[in-house]
Amino acid sequence: MAELGVRPHIIEAVLNHVSGHKAGVAGVYNRARYEGEMRSALQCWADHVDKITQLPIGFSVGRASVYRFLSNGQQL
Repeated sequence: MAELGVRPHIIEAVLNHVSGHKAGVAGVYNRARYEGEMRSALQCWADHVDKITQLPIGFSVGRASVYRFLSNGQQL
């Protein structure tokens, strides 16, 4: 998700991790639920999964090659 531009504390919230912005004293005061941001992050992830599962047959599925293919603006 970080490679898709999702901020680290939102990733932690999606994964229900208690660290960083929610750990220790900061967590006592930070009661934000980030519902809207989590919804957007999960939609971004779903769109990403849709793109990579619709790659052309025979396409090399290595992460670098997928990002290179998608970043070149090619339509799937």
